[in-house]
This record gives sequence, structure tokens and C-alpha cells, in this order.
Amino acid sequence: MPNYRYDPASVLENSSALLYWDLTIITDGYITANRPYIVLVDRSVRRAIIVDITIPHDDNLVKAEKEKVSKYLDLAHEITAMWNVESTVIVPIVVSANGLLAKSFDQHLKKLSLGCWIKSRIQKAVVLETARIVRRFLTLEP
Repeated sequence: MPNYRYDPASVLENSSALLYWDLTIITDGYITANRPYIVLVDRSVRRAIIVDITIPHDDNLVKAEKEKVSKYLDLAHEITAMWNVESTVIVPIVVSANGLLAKSFDQHLKKLSLGCWIKSRIQKAVVLETARIVRRFLTLEP
């Protein structure tokens, strides 16, 4: 099934992992940034991973990556305290609208235990979506 047709469940769980997809994380204290795209709890190593995805313009690649990390710091601390995990890692997935990747992209894939094979698929998906948006805009009549 193509990735653009996949509609994941909000919560997936098995004996070793818990995955939240686009779900508000309820916390003890008030946190404004509490809805990342993905939160994965690896029970075997007692670690949580917050994954958030953004597709900025080429000029804002590094800035967007830093913003994603700082945006979810409070949530990461809350998750570590509330869910009895040893650590919470924030992994920003940042691909520019033209498919450019930050230098740190490979490091982020390693944190997710994903190989470099997925880079080209991510880039392709982003570029195709950008082309679709441009095509739709150009067909608008005044």
C-alpha cells in the first residue's frame, strides 16, 4: 500500500512498544506543545522517542530543526517523569519543500533505528507533494 493511502491508528501497542500517532499527550502540568506527530515508547530499553516532522522552505532548514527540538523539551521532561522511562529523545525529521536534508538527518535516522534506504523515499514523498500543491495552485482560475 502506498504511504499516502495509509491511515494509521492513533494508538498501536504490543508487548515491547507503544506508539502514539498524532495524539495529544495528557500531562500533569500545562504544556502548549503536547501533540507531536509520533511518540514511541520502547519498553525494552525504557526510552521514549518524540518524532515531529516539518517541511520548511530551503532557507529555514536548520532553524526549523532547532525549533522542533526546543518546542518539545518540556514535553520530553514530562514524559520521562510520568511514564517511568529513563530518557526521552526528540527526533526532528526536517526535509525542505525541495527535498533538501540537514546534515544531521542521518543521525536522526539512527536514533530511530532506520537505515539510510528511507531517505530517498522521504525525499520523493516530499517533492511529489510539493509538485501536487504547485500543480493545484497553477490550475486555479482568477
